Amino acid sequence: MINLGLQRISALLNPLFTTYPNTLPWKAIHIAGTNGKGSVASLVSTFLSNSGYSVGRFTSPHLIDRWDCITLNQRVVERDRFLAAEAKVRERSARDNVGASEFEVLTATAFELFTDEKVDVAVVECGLGGRLDATNILRQGDVLVSVLAKVGLDHTEFLGDTIEKVAREKTGIFKAGVPVVVDGSNAPEVLDVVRQRMAALGSSEGAFVLDEQQSSVLLSKSVARLGLAKHQEQNLRTAWTAYYLAEQRMADVRSREGTKPGIDSMHNINRTEQKISELIRLAQASLRGRLEWLTLPPHFLPPELDDRQTQAKVLLDGAHNPQSAYALASYVDTNVRGTSGHMTWVIAVKNDKEVRTILSILLRPQDNVVTCSFGQVDGMPWVKSMDAVALAEIVRESSPTTGIVEAAESGSVKAAITRAVRIAGQGPICVAGSLYLVGDVLRLMKNAEEAAEEGP
Repeated sequence: MINLGLQRISALLNPLFTTYPNTLPWKAIHIAGTNGKGSVASLVSTFLSNSGYSVGRFTSPHLIDRWDCITLNQRVVERDRFLAAEAKVRERSARDNVGASEFEVLTATAFELFTDEKVDVAVVECGLGGRLDATNILRQGDVLVSVLAKVGLDHTEFLGDTIEKVAREKTGIFKAGVPVVVDGSNAPEVLDVVRQRMAALGSSEGAFVLDEQQSSVLLSKSVARLGLAKHQEQNLRTAWTAYYLAEQRMADVRSREGTKPGIDSMHNINRTEQKISELIRLAQASLRGRLEWLTLPPHFLPPELDDRQTQAKVLLDGAHNPQSAYALASYVDTNVRGTSGHMTWVIAVKNDKEVRTILSILLRPQDNVVTCSFGQVDGMPWVKSMDAVALAEIVRESSPTTGIVEAAESGSVKAAITRAVRIAGQGPICVAGSLYLVGDVLRLMKNAEEAAEEGP
């Protein structure tokens, strides 16, 4: 159950904030938005790590295990270390009658781990909204830079039914005196809300930084070299600006503390397109399920293909709302469809999503669709997948496709992919509709790899 508010997280983290009443021992880059938050977080943390900082990262949702949303110095926190920290937080919640939600427990665990690890900077992604999100327990003195990624209509039951209302909730993370970086491709209505929020905080226009103002010609070269999609380019420019400002502010902090930075800025060294492209690749590899190509193991292939040891590739993307669907559709139409023009899709969606709108954006005539249902999400029992048969019926009713439309047997994700490989033949396959579906696919892949390593 989602229950927004800061009262419980305040009680849960009271010992930490009592120990550090003015500012935490680490600084945060705080990111809100509807789409692109995770990509921006991954890029910023990679840039900072390359510059020599000790960096933590907290994103959501998790994909395979619930602790994989927390990284320390670019590595997922060790399972046992996470579970020990989480147990202490849960014990505190029970002892003090906090009644913390699963996300609040996860947020508090991340903050405790960042403190224990003695990171310099933590890149923190909002879970839902911003103003009342648990991560907004961060105070003015804790935050180096606030970031607003692309804003769209999602979670409207919590955030409001217009883009202006959603933007007001997300700009609730802005704090007086803290510079703001905004994805410059946001709608004019969103940018208006940002300016209103900055004015209400008493901040000058100079504190409102659109990402284009600090972008480098090197980024454009990296975009071309890597063949990034338009939304990936926008995330990169937003992340670069946030990184640039964070470094400036970290230097100011260390100067005030009387300590030498002792860290070389990437803006003084490694200013080559090759190095930046390398870092972008590292960031992309650390955040799964965003325009990610996977080679399927034999475990997923139909028997007649498995016997020939044929490899099959699928595109995996967590597009789960109209805005992210537009980004995926643009990439697929430009780079994937090929001469035949048709795709085979494996789709599962959360039961409260704008399914018809998403389908209308993704599907083209003669596309094939195999529907499935993702499984129960660890720590989030309220998250439910739409029934695969019901989803297939919606595809038939509302989409323009005249291709094959089927529900996988028992809604099985593995069965859906296997069936899609058989239907597609040599044609392209894309798995999309939910980050929870992405998690199920990656979990199945991991289990198959582990079974192969163990042998018969």
